[in-house]
Amino acid sequence: MLRVEVSEEGRPALPAIDVSDPVFVIGSAAQARIRLPAAAARAEHVIVDTAAGTWRCADQTGVVGEGYTFSIGGYRVRVAVAPPGSLASPPQRTESLARELVRGLLGASSAPSLTVERGPHAGAVRNLPPPDAIYVIGRGDDAQWIFDDPDLSKRHLEIRRSWDGTSAVDLGSKNGTRLEGHVLPATDGLELRSGMLLELGSLALRYRDPAEAHLGAPGAEVATPPTPVATPLTVSSLAAKPTGRRGVFVIAILVAICAAAGIIGLALR
Repeated sequence: MLRVEVSEEGRPALPAIDVSDPVFVIGSAAQARIRLPAAAARAEHVIVDTAAGTWRCADQTGVVGEGYTFSIGGYRVRVAVAPPGSLASPPQRTESLARELVRGLLGASSAPSLTVERGPHAGAVRNLPPPDAIYVIGRGDDAQWIFDDPDLSKRHLEIRRSWDGTSAVDLGSKNGTRLEGHVLPATDGLELRSGMLLELGSLALRYRDPAEAHLGAPGAEVATPPTPVATPLTVSSLAAKPTGRRGVFVIAILVAICAAAGIIGLALR
């Protein structure tokens, strides 16, 4: 099991993704296990073979050690051994982190939002808070978005943003909630995708996520992925200094890789 942490250079790392796949891809492809914006990475930028203990990128190869950091177009991807007892992260974590990386490119306008399409305050828009936040909708004073609608419960609906995606949870309301025309089970959350419609009381709320649309995810209303660019790859080892023959061998491999990358970089200037 490997633990992967992604960060924009100069910023804290996003929550880790624990990967148990025998082979996984770091790149911009929709099926990549670690997905980066297409403006920074090729579809399959780095392929990690955990079974063989190796990685490859174009004409570069290396050994998966205790800890490596790949620098790809302004992003740092750290790959290390996961702590004992770790469980593989769900695919939703990959999608959610990819959206958060795209938000960094799109700016403030890329926050997910709810728009009132029918009912009180029609046309009003509310941006949702960052991950690890809960946003309650209802007619009670302790709701984050209050509507004067007798068909709503005081705490009717909860929108939960986590690092595994955004979900809608009916809080046992008296009149229920519908998501895309289907009854939302009480207390059980269902994942929201950009373009979905929530109906509660006289309200109709449209959920939109510009970052999801930008990535061209299933169900997104608009798909406008950027043009991919070729990005050089640099690799650094985060492992403690190896000892013995095996350590010397690993160091020699890393030195050779870095030298080759430098020669290639000079040739391309």
